[in-house]
Amino acid sequence: MNIEKIKSSLQDLIYRLQDAEKGYQELSKASSNTLVRQWLDKYAKERHSMHGVLEDEMKKLGGNPDVDTTFLGELHRMFIDIKINNTGVDNEFIAIINEIERGATTLISDYHKVLADVDMAPELVNTLMDQKTLIQNELNTLTGLREQILEAESNVQV
Repeated sequence: MNIEKIKSSLQDLIYRLQDAEKGYQELSKASSNTLVRQWLDKYAKERHSMHGVLEDEMKKLGGNPDVDTTFLGELHRMFIDIKINNTGVDNEFIAIINEIERGATTLISDYHKVLADVDMAPELVNTLMDQKTLIQNELNTLTGLREQILEAESNVQV
């Protein structure tokens, strides 16, 4: 096991999770729907907890996690703000789901890459698998909800 590679990989995931947390917070601020804001706030707190777990794991390995967001994450959040603010209330939720899907798909891919490329202790592998599965399940629920909404809209228009 290469401890430096593990720490570097954990740091990459920490950055992504922090970006996701901030993204959910930004989407929550941009949303006009109270229920959507509550849902987004829940997932922001969840991502915060997830990167906290990885920070603890990194410290166990002698690392000092960098707790910050990335420049690309900042740019993406600026793009989200512009996009959501220029979307009508009727289409707001679909636009939010589309942005979350984009970010979650990238995050899942990052987890997959770390799990495939980095030799780690079984406990850490289990932690990463659990987090990846949680994100995937949320994404499946979210995209399923989007499909139901779009289907209901198309049935109304017919």
